[in-house]
Amino acid sequence: MATLTAMLAQTLLVVTAASEAAPMRFGLPLPASAIAGGLGLRGAGVLQWRRLPVGSVDADPVWVEIAIDGARGRVRLLAGGVAATPNGRGPAYALETLERVVAHGRERVSRWRWRSGVVDERVTVEFHAATEVDGESYGIGEAHTRWSPGAEVRGLAATVVPRAVWQRAGVLPPAGRLGARLRRHLRQVRERLVEMPGQRGRGDFSRSGGIVTNLEFDTSLALLRLGLASGDREAVAQGFRAAGHLHDRDLDLLTGLPFAHGRSHRAGRVESGHAWLQGLLLTGLIMADDERIDAARGLGAALAARPPRGKGRFERARCYAWPLLELEALLAVDPDPVLAAAADRLARAIDLRFDASCGTWRFGEGEVGGGVYLERGWITGGLVVPAMRRHLARRSDPEMAARVRQVQAALLENIGSGRAGLPTHWRCAGGRTFAQHRVERDPKALWLLDGLEPPDLRRLLRREEVRDCIAEVPDFDDPDLPTSFSIVARCRWVYR
Repeated sequence: MATLTAMLAQTLLVVTAASEAAPMRFGLPLPASAIAGGLGLRGAGVLQWRRLPVGSVDADPVWVEIAIDGARGRVRLLAGGVAATPNGRGPAYALETLERVVAHGRERVSRWRWRSGVVDERVTVEFHAATEVDGESYGIGEAHTRWSPGAEVRGLAATVVPRAVWQRAGVLPPAGRLGARLRRHLRQVRERLVEMPGQRGRGDFSRSGGIVTNLEFDTSLALLRLGLASGDREAVAQGFRAAGHLHDRDLDLLTGLPFAHGRSHRAGRVESGHAWLQGLLLTGLIMADDERIDAARGLGAALAARPPRGKGRFERARCYAWPLLELEALLAVDPDPVLAAAADRLARAIDLRFDASCGTWRFGEGEVGGGVYLERGWITGGLVVPAMRRHLARRSDPEMAARVRQVQAALLENIGSGRAGLPTHWRCAGGRTFAQHRVERDPKALWLLDGLEPPDLRRLLRREEVRDCIAEVPDFDDPDLPTSFSIVARCRWVYR
């Protein structure tokens, strides 16, 4: 396995290949200035590269595919050298693609023929009729993907890319020791995650009550953030499998959205409040996989086409904030005016629900009568605030930003208003909050903290009683371990 370390001057990366070097093909975000004069390779081996099909012409950083074959010993990736080559027509590999109609649907074959003679292959069959493969039943709209040995893990070279590269691209926040203890614990938790059996279950998990998680809270994103931050190859590989499962198994043919958790992979309801694309998108970028990038785009288009429809007690914050967060993440990499307009509408709809007396955005699900509002602080802090902040990073609005700060201040006040535990729910009426529900060692409370600014979070975590509340979460015996892991490991603050 190759190792990569940051270098200075014109050297972008150093690649130390194994003695029997396998081909490497992975995605990398590089400064626009670094690729302006092409890229080169110093040492044994052949390089080809291309811009991945995301971003505007003036994007910075730029996501590129790096493909190296025949590397021996130490080689350096340089700024300056050969120009980008079209996909599949370079010196390191040639790409062949084939589509054809088969008995139960359509088959797509991608074949990478490397200069060294290695052949990587991916075969995907999309089922247009119910069928059985290797003793497992597949329904209409599902797919079955088979990779040749070694081909699926080419992108794992990304696990040893210096963390600073991911920080510059916004994949990870600035490094620090704030969540160091928790990150160590999460790596131990990940080793206890057991994927469901068979090819059809591969990449997904089950939780208490026999419920299939359908990767709720974006398990793939959680695994990739943990793996890239710690250089954990197995975490990233598992994240790839989870994203592949979403792509092949969980998407509804009619709406383009994934099925929510349920008794089976495709039994839950389809709704925008249970749809995640960030893990799928990041997988496509790291694997330099155009198909998965396109799938993330398709999911974004599906979210934009289905505005929230819930009324009264069925009006939920997550049905506004999840689509907003996911669309803004996609727009940060791949601007699109239609998706931007949809994100703008969602942000305005959330902003219109701001109530200064409660310091939050009020949705129908929290109205309990008599003017009392049940604030789900863990959703406001973990989801709505990050979604609004992500929106404001793209589209400045000082008045909207001021209201977001008021919500953050209210979260801080409620966190500090009791001695034991962290609050996940409370009630408010007439400018007064009461009936707090405080917990310890609960994943929802850790997600709440993702809505705080770094200086506030650092001050908060200096308090021993707060540190004790978040230590070693989730518990190894948590009956909903995959979901609890996903909630915690997706939090950006954990990687500070």
